[in-house]
Formats: sequence, C-alpha cells, structure tokens
Amino acid sequence: MADGGASTIIMLVTALLISSAASAVLIQEWSSTSRVMQQQQMGLQISEEIGIDFAGDPMMVDLQLGATPAALNEITFYVQNTGIHKMNENSLSIIVDGVTLDGTSIVSRSFVPNTAGDWDSHVLLEIKMRDIAFDAYVDGEEISIFAIARSLNINGISMSAEMSEEVQLHVS
Repeated sequence: MADGGASTIIMLVTALLISSAASAVLIQEWSSTSRVMQQQQMGLQISEEIGIDFAGDPMMVDLQLGATPAALNEITFYVQNTGIHKMNENSLSIIVDGVTLDGTSIVSRSFVPNTAGDWDSHVLLEIKMRDIAFDAYVDGEEISIFAIARSLNINGISMSAEMSEEVQLHVS
C-alpha cells in the first residue's frame, strides 16, 4: 500500500512537470503570435497613412519635342505625397503606356517647393523623363502613367503607394 502512494505522487509530479512545460511553450507561442499581429496591425495603419497621386491638370502634361532628330522627347509631370509620412523619391518607379522605364529615363526629380529637402507630406515631386519610346508621341496624344514609390522606414516598416492616371500630352 505504501508503494501505491509513492507511485501516485511520482505520477502527479510528472504530470505537473509536463503540464508546466506545455504551458511555457504555449505562452511563448502566444507571445510570438501577439507580436506578429501587432506588426500586421501597424502595417495596415501605415498603409492607410501613405499615398501618392498625380498633381496638376491631367489634360495638360508637358511634352517637349527633341530639338534635333537625335534628341529624345521629354515628358514633365508632378506627383504629390498625399500621405502623412515621408516617401523615398529614389524608390520611385514609373510605367508609361505599359513600358517600364529604367532609371536612365528619369532625367531629373526635383521638389516643389524647391526648398523641400525630403518628399514630405504635400510636397510635389517634378519628374522629367526622356525615352526613345516617347519619340512617337505627338501633341494631344493620350497616355497612361503608373508610378509606385516606397515610404521611408516607419517604426521599422516600409510600405509602398501607387498612382495611375490617364493623361493628355501637349507640346510646350
């Protein structure tokens, strides 16, 4: 009889050790899951707080014809940071009429007002682009512009925003 009590205590202690180890694992996993959920929630909030949009009259986008046959046509348009966080102007990628333009097509990016040092909220980015694909464009032609840019890191998270606009070119 004394032997039965000792084995019961051993079984009880073993059960307590196993259940406490299982509890520790569950608490650790819940903590990890909770951390991931907080990051996802922060990411959703940040994605609603960033944005870019076409600025200006989409029916009056500037097209400058090349001065010589060897010179490429140039398109100038403006993109505004409509969010509350800074955007990374160097991450800007542009697609014109379905053609992805590489970094050599972007002639210049400058802030409006020109005193701005970063692409802050409500700051315009003037974009001048030249590409061989633009040489076929004429006055009054309609094209589509798609742009995407990433935000600067916000609490370790960077999100992207995009804009799409149908525009009409006008020779200046």
